[in-house]
Amino acid sequence: MKKLAPVLVLTSSILWGSMGIVTRYVASFGFTTAQTAAVRICSAAVVLVLLVFFTDKGKFKIQAGDVKWLLGTGIGSLFINNLTYAEMVQRAPLSVAVVLLYTAPFFVMVLSVLFFREKLTFRKVFALFLSFAGCILVVGLTGAEARSVGGETVLIGLCAGFGYSLYSIFGKVLVGKYESLTVTVYTFLIAAAATLLISRPAEMAEKVMGNLSAFPVIFLGSFVTVGLPYLIYSVALKHIESSRASIIASFEVVAASLFGVVLYGETLSGMNLAGILLVVTALTMLQVPAKAKGTDSENLQK
Repeated sequence: MKKLAPVLVLTSSILWGSMGIVTRYVASFGFTTAQTAAVRICSAAVVLVLLVFFTDKGKFKIQAGDVKWLLGTGIGSLFINNLTYAEMVQRAPLSVAVVLLYTAPFFVMVLSVLFFREKLTFRKVFALFLSFAGCILVVGLTGAEARSVGGETVLIGLCAGFGYSLYSIFGKVLVGKYESLTVTVYTFLIAAAATLLISRPAEMAEKVMGNLSAFPVIFLGSFVTVGLPYLIYSVALKHIESSRASIIASFEVVAASLFGVVLYGETLSGMNLAGILLVVTALTMLQVPAKAKGTDSENLQK
């Protein structure tokens, strides 16, 4: 399973990259940004609950002392990430929002060193900067766009990145004690409850009732693009360093761009293609076998 873990993370990133398809579909029914996030998270939560209910109800059992970690994944990560990212895309160009979101691997790397004593190697740091540079090129971020963003917006974007990073930290703690499905279902239930509080639920309910025929597709799409990738990522976290997983997950930006080309006829410039190449190079670097113990000159942390 350890060898398969990077493939699982890559699969999650591809599914996350397709999230825009469902987001556009949900938004087309008149849901606001916050309501769209709530519909996606709540829909995925419903499917996850049914999955646990019909496969193994025992997976609902958790220890009271672990609620704080689940609040970390549900509110600290999934809810905060969705809330701040939704705010970001209203304040700044999408390219800026995406780049600030993908400061997450930097946070994961620092937190992993502090809390999990992960080795900080030159290869890992170089791959991180390479993938981040690739993300900038893939989304086509220009100097003018970057300069147009105010300090408050940058702070919100960094909060989105930090929130995104917390799943790799809190999730790592939880998957050591519980099945991945248990961690994922409670993460989504907590996040769903939080998103409903800020999405004008009465108004949202009216829109849901007026578009019930669309909800089988929304439920399935939300699970495939939001719930399932978190579930797969949780499985992978049992067998891979959090920092490495976070860097590999940056392929989401590439996947989203490719979905845009295939489904919406979007085009890729030379800069975008160069960015894709950088991201793929970074991910390839992380798969090169490390040197044997005792001879690893890459270590930056003693």
